[in-house]
Amino acid sequence: MRGVESDGGGGASSSSAAADNFDAGQYAFFRKEPLEGLELSCLEDGVGDGNGGGFSGPEDGLRRLSSVGEEIDNLSNLSEIDDLASTFAKLNRSISGTRNPGVIGDRRSISRGSDGSHDQKSSLRPLEKEPMLAARVTVEDALCLLLEVDDIDRLLQSSQAQDNSFQLRRRRQVLLEGLAASLQLVDPLGPSKSSLSSGLAPKDDLVFLRIVSLPKGRKLLSRYLRLLTPGSELTRIVCMAIFRHLRYLFGGLPSDPSAAETTVALAKTVSSCVHHMELGALSACLAAVVCSSEQPPLRPLASSAGDGASLIIKSVLDRATELLTDHHAAASYTVSNRTLWQASFDAFFGLLTKYCLSKYESIRQMFVMQSPGSVTGSEVSKATSREMPVELLRASLPHTNDQQRKLLLDFAQQTMPVTGFNPTGANGGHITSEPVPG
Repeated sequence: MRGVESDGGGGASSSSAAADNFDAGQYAFFRKEPLEGLELSCLEDGVGDGNGGGFSGPEDGLRRLSSVGEEIDNLSNLSEIDDLASTFAKLNRSISGTRNPGVIGDRRSISRGSDGSHDQKSSLRPLEKEPMLAARVTVEDALCLLLEVDDIDRLLQSSQAQDNSFQLRRRRQVLLEGLAASLQLVDPLGPSKSSLSSGLAPKDDLVFLRIVSLPKGRKLLSRYLRLLTPGSELTRIVCMAIFRHLRYLFGGLPSDPSAAETTVALAKTVSSCVHHMELGALSACLAAVVCSSEQPPLRPLASSAGDGASLIIKSVLDRATELLTDHHAAASYTVSNRTLWQASFDAFFGLLTKYCLSKYESIRQMFVMQSPGSVTGSEVSKATSREMPVELLRASLPHTNDQQRKLLLDFAQQTMPVTGFNPTGANGGHITSEPVPG
């Protein structure tokens, strides 16, 4: 029910809550100086008896409240009308059930008792406790926070902010870290987590997943990443959460064009962030893919089903190649840095080759079932080339050892020449600066 408003009195306002009593004294026409020309239906004694909630019908006539001192027509005795406070108290009781409906939930779980009362089961939850509503509210609040960060960035670019630039930068960092806390992002490498494989609980990313399930939540994530300092620890934490859920985020393009565009933009944003990472952060992100409970969608680039996951992983492999082949950059990495990277890559390479072999075998079996005895190798190779993540295989070559390259060569001989993948042609780019024990 909407709050009653005055036509021009200075104290009119709508009711603030469903359970508040109606305060007649706040309206101008219930004070000493009633408004001129305002007509009200007569208020009868029998409020709540089923005939209009206490308001009489047109047949009872209208009583006019004119200016102070003038005669009031048709009212011989003012005592015949209930006191306004008690009348509106009755009215407030009669409508309180409508304005405060209680719990919003599954109406099928409400049973009617023998006395006509409703028994609500414990499965019903208030609307404010619905998780997706909370996710939407969090997204809106986070977008407002990012607007404040934008304002700080504009101030930092102006010459007037030089005196308090330190405070502004500190405020900016606090806001961005606060948003990470609101998203409940988990750092598997933090002091509270022991390892990538055992340090994460199933519910650690629950809030994050609910937020990114919304297209607006993915837009928020893209904007957030663009505002973070490139190569920072906070960027690594956000990206690791994304790498843990590549299938959830990029398993398929939404049918809605706007939502699909948002998903593609998120993949490009993450790829851009990867290009500023150092070797340690790259190792952590690649390890997050391997330790995830979800099989990443390893598709070829430009796949109609979506290539976001492959684009991001390829960016990691390319960035690692760039760092390890740059003699100036490579000299700054310790043996432990290289060991961590090689261990992460070896685990990912096993995942990649297992996927490729499984995909090839499933395609071959499909052809055998469709046309037994007449399957040719070229037909299988053509079908395989459309499904195989050739770009990921090529990007992996500089990081492979002899045994891994032999595995790729054996696989390529089964699918050549259609896939165009030639592992022997990339030996010159192989990274051999530091041997890593298997």
